[in-house]
Amino acid sequence: MSERILAMETAEQKAWDALARYKFYMFGYHAAQWVNLNRIGEFKRENPFGDLVKMARGYRPMPMTATSSIELPSSIAEQGSLL
Repeated sequence: MSERILAMETAEQKAWDALARYKFYMFGYHAAQWVNLNRIGEFKRENPFGDLVKMARGYRPMPMTATSSIELPSSIAEQGSLL
């Protein structure tokens, strides 16, 4: 196995591990490393993070408006009235 392929596999493993631990900067670093090695090695492998990117592109948060309100559970609301 070539050194670049081994480095790609290591980068992918580290990227998923970082994402699972909420280390978003490290995820980005290792994911970019994988993409770069794939490009310069001309391996043309499918991006293992492609589905994650598609999911993120489809995400649209609900806008908060002045009339938006968050309803608290009654147990929390009662505690707030005691303060």
